Amino acid sequence: MTTTLPRASAEGAPKTAGKGYLAGLFIDALGSGLYLPLTVLFFHEVTRLPVATIGLGLTIAAVAGVAANPLAGVLSDRFGARKIIIATYLARAAGFACYPLVGSFGAFVAVAALVSAGDRSFYPANSAYVADLAEGAARDRLYALVRTGRNVGFGLGGLFTAAAMQFAEESGYHLIAGANAASFLIAAALLASTGRPARPAHPVPRADRQRLLGMFAGYGRVFADRPFRRLVLAELAFTFAHWVFPLAIPVYATVVLHAPASLLGVLFTINAVLVGVGQLTVLRWQRAVRRTHAMALAGVVFIASFCTFALADMLPVGAGVSVGLVVATLLFTLGELLHTTPSASLGAGAAPQSHRGRYLAVYQLTWAVSAIVAPVGVTKVITVNPQLVWLIVAVIVAVASVTVLRLASSLPTDAVWPAKDDAR
Repeated sequence: MTTTLPRASAEGAPKTAGKGYLAGLFIDALGSGLYLPLTVLFFHEVTRLPVATIGLGLTIAAVAGVAANPLAGVLSDRFGARKIIIATYLARAAGFACYPLVGSFGAFVAVAALVSAGDRSFYPANSAYVADLAEGAARDRLYALVRTGRNVGFGLGGLFTAAAMQFAEESGYHLIAGANAASFLIAAALLASTGRPARPAHPVPRADRQRLLGMFAGYGRVFADRPFRRLVLAELAFTFAHWVFPLAIPVYATVVLHAPASLLGVLFTINAVLVGVGQLTVLRWQRAVRRTHAMALAGVVFIASFCTFALADMLPVGAGVSVGLVVATLLFTLGELLHTTPSASLGAGAAPQSHRGRYLAVYQLTWAVSAIVAPVGVTKVITVNPQLVWLIVAVIVAVASVTVLRLASSLPTDAVWPAKDDAR
């Protein structure tokens, strides 16, 4: 089985990228979807530690995960992204297998840090692997397939969680831990059975290896790349916008707009289902559009959704508010779909092949930073002035949209245009 993608065919992406790779991503997401809906409760039941202790431990582990991100970039460049992905699968398999054995705070932090490091290392390595496999429009399609498969896997995993808890009760939590560990092992085996991409990893230059921190020296090139720095800052604004929906909507809808709590399930289901099934359809609209402009359009749609959320406060309580929230959710979901694939391909295309792992580690770090900053920022602002949340996020997304438009002439042509590589 080969993993080399023909440059001229986006349609060939799923056939030539390796069924093992895509199947592994799906199995990984299926296993992760088992525990994500119950994250804190899951850890509480499996380890029997207090909830407050678990929260502190997960925060410490998250910091370890962020620290692992730049290391994953270096290792992807040196040894190849495929090997790093397999290593992240094995690390997380070991972590989830150990959770039922945890009986102290120190042990919990150690295991959670291992899992968090695996999680955060996976994303830059996976982005680099997709970039090695495909170019041009084929790369866009493969990124879309990856996201679709993972979203479907997360959704199905959530359904299996409900079944496990209904039939296995307390032992269901241990069943979930074991199943997730097994899913990572299966994903690792499937990827290991997939052929290597044609493009070899680029080792760290000999001069860099002679210094104590030489393997991180390549990050100097990343931060010296001014257009890429601006792209990263713009992406940080977009990733922050992605976090607003799950963080702000539960409080805003029920406390501020007095919508029924049952509506939250409808809103999140709409978002999850459409994100899972709509990515390839949206991608077809974007084939002939510059990725910078596609991201800017996503920003416009995001802003429209934020305005609709804010204006929902002026609608009649009851049916009016419900309709307003549904419309705003549809717009927000469309913004997500418009942003994700062009953003991933733009980041990968802007990175030189020799330092792709490092570039994408920095690019993926925007999600980790947003995951730390957004919960504190959104919850703080929404308690002071709920409408201010929508104004702030609309402004930063507007600035980001203008930034990516202006970057169209500064970034490599192959990164900006999906079809340029296909013509070669």
